[in-house]
Amino acid sequence: MAKHLITERRFLPYFCTQFLGAFNDNIYRNAFAILVTYFLAKNNQDGALIINAALVAFIFPFFVFGAIAGQLADKYEKATLIRYIKIAEIVIMILGSVALYFESVYGMLAILFALGSQSAFFGPIKYSILPQHVSNDELLNANAYVEAGTFIAILLGTILGGALGSPDYQYTLMVTIIGFAVLGWFTSRSIPSAPAAAPELVVSFNIWRSTQRIVSQTRKNKPVFMSILANSWFWFFGAIVLTQFPLFAKNVLAGDRNVATLLLATFSLGIGLGSYACSIFSRGRVEMGLVPFGAIGISFFTWQLGRTDIELVDQLRTLSEIIAVPGAWWVVVNLTMIAFSSGLFIVPLYAFMQMYSDKAHRSRTIAVNNIFNAIFMVIAGAMAAALLALDFNVLQIFKIAAVLNAIMAIYIFSQIPEHFLRLLSWLLVHSVYRVKKQDLDKIPSEGPALIVCNHVSFFDPVILLSVLPRPARFVMWYGFYELPVVGYLFKWLKSIPIGNRRERPELVQAAFDKVAEELEAGHLVVIFPEGGITRDGEMNKFQPGVDEIIKRTPVPVVPLALRGMWGTWSSRKRGKALSGLPSAFMKRLTVVADSPVAPEQASRVVLHEKVLALRGDEK
Repeated sequence: MAKHLITERRFLPYFCTQFLGAFNDNIYRNAFAILVTYFLAKNNQDGALIINAALVAFIFPFFVFGAIAGQLADKYEKATLIRYIKIAEIVIMILGSVALYFESVYGMLAILFALGSQSAFFGPIKYSILPQHVSNDELLNANAYVEAGTFIAILLGTILGGALGSPDYQYTLMVTIIGFAVLGWFTSRSIPSAPAAAPELVVSFNIWRSTQRIVSQTRKNKPVFMSILANSWFWFFGAIVLTQFPLFAKNVLAGDRNVATLLLATFSLGIGLGSYACSIFSRGRVEMGLVPFGAIGISFFTWQLGRTDIELVDQLRTLSEIIAVPGAWWVVVNLTMIAFSSGLFIVPLYAFMQMYSDKAHRSRTIAVNNIFNAIFMVIAGAMAAALLALDFNVLQIFKIAAVLNAIMAIYIFSQIPEHFLRLLSWLLVHSVYRVKKQDLDKIPSEGPALIVCNHVSFFDPVILLSVLPRPARFVMWYGFYELPVVGYLFKWLKSIPIGNRRERPELVQAAFDKVAEELEAGHLVVIFPEGGITRDGEMNKFQPGVDEIIKRTPVPVVPLALRGMWGTWSSRKRGKALSGLPSAFMKRLTVVADSPVAPEQASRVVLHEKVLALRGDEK
């Protein structure tokens, strides 16, 4: 079960290995940032340019080596590759210690490039190995653990790197980074084997041609490619904001290097909390509806951070002094909520990418994601450096990032409105009713299926939208489409309008054509075959249309029943539905499914009997 995943050998050694890698990288990276900002740079301008150059040095290898890394991860057994990569980390950290000893800024930048290269080869394996060791039902929770663990590692690495980012602790820092590299190699030895996905693949070492090839192949899967672009946007935003934290601490908060460490630590902890919350809100399924919520939260709280107004002083404040300054706690709150929203944003994207990418191409898909991340982050670093060169201050950069992210949030909503509305319906339904789900795992997790359900109230589609394990297309009465506001919601949900043969015969055929199209595309389609909402609580006969749908597109048919909606405000028990004051708050409802019926055995009579049996005496 997913709740015990963290303790199992198929996951724990991998989790520890990637945790230690992120931890060690951030010890070095933050120690470098603190050394440059407070000790090695001649002035603030030089410090800002060096820090942004460090970002480019770490990220650029993802673009250079991403395609090759993805091919190697698909061609060879992944656990062995991880062990080779961890040996490389040991060598890099030994050389990094030499650069620290001589206080060579250029040498440290070269080490950051080497660490970025090592991460570029680890990245495609890090995410493509997960679906080989966990089930689809565990995948989102596994990603939540990984993201939470990664950013907790960043938190701890940031704190330790900040603490050791001083010439006084030079030797301690050197021993630490080498020691954790060795420990990471040791844990990697226990990672279970993950067989090659495409052992016959011929690896191309032509960087430009291989990059073009894997990007072109990935673009064919539009939903996955869109998730890559959204993921890369997050890293664009993060590169702009996170890179400014040392300058924000020094120039806006007038804080010493420990204050800079606090900001990065707060952000890392917030992402860990957001990732964990994502697994709770998603209830074990890949819930893309969290992504727009996360984007909105990121923009709002980043704008608030850009409004920080704290009195400057001549001498840098210590950590204990900054906490006592009016307004400092709002900085912490805003940072935490930016990071929390980021966790909601990023975890579903990674899980979606893993679940819906082709197995034989999965590592290369992750590599494409890393390549685009690199491109976006390099552009972000260049943009931040340009803004600083043009005398924009840190607070103005935060506000620009917030506005750009708000534009992106609107775009994301336009691309996946049904996912957003699906999550919104879950929040609405569970704030009004107590909903019990029974045997919904019988609904196919992939591929086409027709769902037939009894129709008790006007809220039935909203109830089903909130509990079905997958997005679905609802066949709905055309009159709802003509309602203000509500009509747009149904269109965003890609619902299918239908009329009757007497009033709107053209809509009937159009609806059947659209149902066939959606089923052939592999989607779920939900119909209420009674043709209308019950007036007495009893089920009406199923209309002949269901037989026509099954005959035209033979797919599995899932009987579904709603129990407990009769007597609610949206039912017709009191005559006219939706009249008077709402009632029956927190009433217990049940949504129950039966096993799919093969299309050759499905008919309106058989399906009516099955739905009636599922509903039982509870209306």
